[in-house]
Amino acid sequence: MAGVAGLGSVLAACGLGEGDKASSAGGDLNFWLTPNASPEAMKAFTDKMTTGFRDVAKDAAVSSLIIPWDNALTKYTAAFSGGNPPDVTYQIIPWMNKWRSTGVLADFKKFASAEELASFTEGQPESYLKAATGDNGELFAVPFTQGFQPLVLNLAVWEKAGKPPLPTTLAEMIPFAEAMTFDKKGRNLKDAGFDKNNVEHYGMAWPALPTFEDNWVWQYFWAYGSDYINEARDDIGFDNAAGREAIDVMKRLVSSGATTPPDLYSDNARWQTATVSGKTGMQWMPPLTEAVCKQFPDARLKVIDLPGGPAGKAIVAGCGYYAMAAKSKNPDLTYQFAKFLLDPKQSDVYIRMILGLPTRPVEGNYYAEPLADPRMNTFLNEAAGYGQHARATLVLPYQPQEYLLGKLNDHLFGRQTLDDMISEASKGIKQMAKTGK
Repeated sequence: MAGVAGLGSVLAACGLGEGDKASSAGGDLNFWLTPNASPEAMKAFTDKMTTGFRDVAKDAAVSSLIIPWDNALTKYTAAFSGGNPPDVTYQIIPWMNKWRSTGVLADFKKFASAEELASFTEGQPESYLKAATGDNGELFAVPFTQGFQPLVLNLAVWEKAGKPPLPTTLAEMIPFAEAMTFDKKGRNLKDAGFDKNNVEHYGMAWPALPTFEDNWVWQYFWAYGSDYINEARDDIGFDNAAGREAIDVMKRLVSSGATTPPDLYSDNARWQTATVSGKTGMQWMPPLTEAVCKQFPDARLKVIDLPGGPAGKAIVAGCGYYAMAAKSKNPDLTYQFAKFLLDPKQSDVYIRMILGLPTRPVEGNYYAEPLADPRMNTFLNEAAGYGQHARATLVLPYQPQEYLLGKLNDHLFGRQTLDDMISEASKGIKQMAKTGK
């Protein structure tokens, strides 16, 4: 999943103890969420939410449970199907695709005033709201935090290349990457004698791994006016001039010699820090963490303005939501707690804790308070402008992304012709659409 997910996939579950509850005539609320930060930070957040809500709703008691990513969906499913679900949950788009048609989530529209509903929906990216909207217009969850991987430049490599003009389009990224590709003797990719077997800096990282590519490949299609699935949702959406042009741009970049070989690293962490380390000049990259800053204390980075295509700009984004259980034993109190969590005074605490960005428009520097390293502040504030172009992956009854990335790589890395790849991809998606898998 793109953006906000999985930072704490190996963290152990932890929850508030009985001592953190307040006596309540109105009954207890249960709040389940997944760890996007350290156990200590997550515990501090849930403690703060419990105390803060107790001040707002005097008879309220909230018990929180933090569930590891690896088994969160299993636990959520068991709780919802068992008829005793958590009242408020943290959700992501792949899970919303599962819940929308099952009736397990409550409709915010049945509880919110017109003013409150406007505060939940106005200014939100359309794709985020669509993922949370039921067949009859229900609003089953409210988006509040997002994450995406902006295009990041290593300034030292850029300076070595003579500071070529920054790319404004996806096509311009090709010569830009070529200008930043050098062998270990300092020869540029275009220089006579360039040694492609001893490259010091590649112009761009292109890890051919679905877990990485899922965060940026689709935006190439969107920028050229196509999509990876058609409007009928029963075939590929790129067997057209716009889709083929998007693939051509990707192919020319990957074939230029300026991108990393797909087998350059076997370690995912090294792929994530390829540009921070200087092995590549640029890449679509997740936010800087304190650990990465400590590992590379001298790295100088810049988030490039989002390049676009003939149809405009788009960035693949992940989204976090709060949702309410349809079978909550105290629905009115549940709504009050969800509304409390969605208030920027509370939601901003969570967003900044996980190094995310709000789904609402950002004015000025969202990260004003110093983080562990000033480069983290700069990175996140520079990336905030991407939010206006954020777009979630498609709402589908099946998940075709990994399959399609594999097929695209078959063409990009020379294993299939374009026509053969498109033909096979179309057959595969038609089968998925037919079976719903």
